[in-house]
Amino acid sequence: MSSSFFVGIFEGHADPAVAIVSNGRVIAYAEEERFIRQKHAFGIYPINALKFCLSTAGITLSDVEAVALNWNVAAYTDGTMQAFYDTVNEEFPVNDATRSWQRSLISRFDENTTRERHHFEWRRAFGDIKFPPIVAYPHHYVHAFQSAMQSGLDASLCLTIDGSGDEHCTVLWEHRGDKLTPIYEQKIPHSLGWVYAAFTEYLGFEAYSGEYKLMGLAAYGRPNAELIEKVGQIVLPDAENAHGYRVDPDYIHYGPHTYSKRYTDKLVDLFGKPPRVSTDEYSEWHEDLAFAVQYHLEQAVTRLIEWGIKETGLTKVTIGGGVGLNVKMNSRIFGLPSVTDIWANPLCSDGGAALGAALVAAHKLKGSRPETLRTLAIGNEENDIEAVLRASKVAYERSENIARDVAALLAEGKIVGWFQGRMEAGPRALGQRSILADPRNIDSRDRVNAIIKFREYWRPFCPSMLAERADEYLVSHTTAPFMVIAFEASERLKEIAPAVVHVDGTARVQLVEKDVLPLYHSLISEFEEITGVGTILNTSFNVKGEPVVCNVRDALRTFWSTGLDVLAVGDLLVKKPVA
Repeated sequence: MSSSFFVGIFEGHADPAVAIVSNGRVIAYAEEERFIRQKHAFGIYPINALKFCLSTAGITLSDVEAVALNWNVAAYTDGTMQAFYDTVNEEFPVNDATRSWQRSLISRFDENTTRERHHFEWRRAFGDIKFPPIVAYPHHYVHAFQSAMQSGLDASLCLTIDGSGDEHCTVLWEHRGDKLTPIYEQKIPHSLGWVYAAFTEYLGFEAYSGEYKLMGLAAYGRPNAELIEKVGQIVLPDAENAHGYRVDPDYIHYGPHTYSKRYTDKLVDLFGKPPRVSTDEYSEWHEDLAFAVQYHLEQAVTRLIEWGIKETGLTKVTIGGGVGLNVKMNSRIFGLPSVTDIWANPLCSDGGAALGAALVAAHKLKGSRPETLRTLAIGNEENDIEAVLRASKVAYERSENIARDVAALLAEGKIVGWFQGRMEAGPRALGQRSILADPRNIDSRDRVNAIIKFREYWRPFCPSMLAERADEYLVSHTTAPFMVIAFEASERLKEIAPAVVHVDGTARVQLVEKDVLPLYHSLISEFEEITGVGTILNTSFNVKGEPVVCNVRDALRTFWSTGLDVLAVGDLLVKKPVA
């Protein structure tokens, strides 16, 4: 079969990214932030990511069959989206800011404007060459296709849930073979993603960046009847469809916005407290509010999933859309008695949907069926590590067995920067660009936090675990190679690896399979040989406010500017002098 290359691009918001696929196989994927070293790279065109993907494939932009986008450009061009906004504006008391936002989207995603924007960036980077055609697909369909088709399942109940994508914010799909049929749709402004973002900001974090902090804080909260009732005034069961939900947008959109553009003064009045600022201490009230928000998200989603299972008979669930990164929600879904399996897309955000768009285009235009996603090691790879170390005048030593040597260092209590092979795609470190530590001692967790990550005390660290130890270390589990679901930890895991068990008794785990990540599996196996523990603490190789390291120079800078003890790059070890 001859190769046809399809590029997917997401740009214009947080986490711009590019992917390239051929014959259903992912060739490369990267987020722009990794190259320019600007967290989330908001609004920046991902030209460096595009150059990287083309270089990895060994082609030029002119060789690409089509460039795919994850927005329904036709709907913004032919008046469909304008008609939808007109309907919303008749139903709700929208303000000038909302109308301005609507106009900006209509303008931005108009077919001519979209083409001109991309052509401008391509011409500036590549000159006057032949440009490939641009194709675009509905946002939630892209999320669903990517999640369902890369799961390896022939049929599933597919949930796509985010802030907004075109007119939708939540869609439940019946997935059978190559066909995806929507069976439930909820449109903006009834967005659970927007509600979660609003409370993220109300609690003093950054929306569309700090949602995982709200989720982590929720584990410290307790059921507070008053707060649960108040959040329940914002997220409610749908009176017309008992299995659905709705949002009271007066708390989010419609009304005065003295404190934030993401929620109204009515929300502040409801809770009777001003928004927390980032320098304020956390109280039990903040923890309990986070619990209540997480509770209502889970209630709305699990009610919908249970209905979908009854409607379709499908008991395996796939998940896409940015809210799909909520590992506690995914855990609740997996725990439903009627659910037999779950697969959450690790690239479920809009940036990740650059890959989804490319996969949809390849399928629609060439009939290519996506391969099952088994690894996210599809990013940048450093080809001459030793030359970079020599140029940096860094002392290093070569290891004859890097897995064994690093395992021994971890067992001694050292904290290691681990830089191997191709960079991971997405927000999770999965053994390519990781900071590793001994999970047996709480002190190692606190040390990683205090001298390297500089993050909140209540945020959990996660285990990379030998897949063959899952039955021993977890109460129940499914395939989990990507750290997008939390499982209940066994008493055994709590005893031997307390540093990777969250306060609620769960672990957001990466199960490492030997045939997928042989070097990383070997490292954990060597650690088990020394300590008797088949898991290690793994967190992303970066410091607070920076993207994950991309190349060796990034790794060296992070190594020397933090409390890391050792840097393992390829088969080379860099150690700090003993004071």
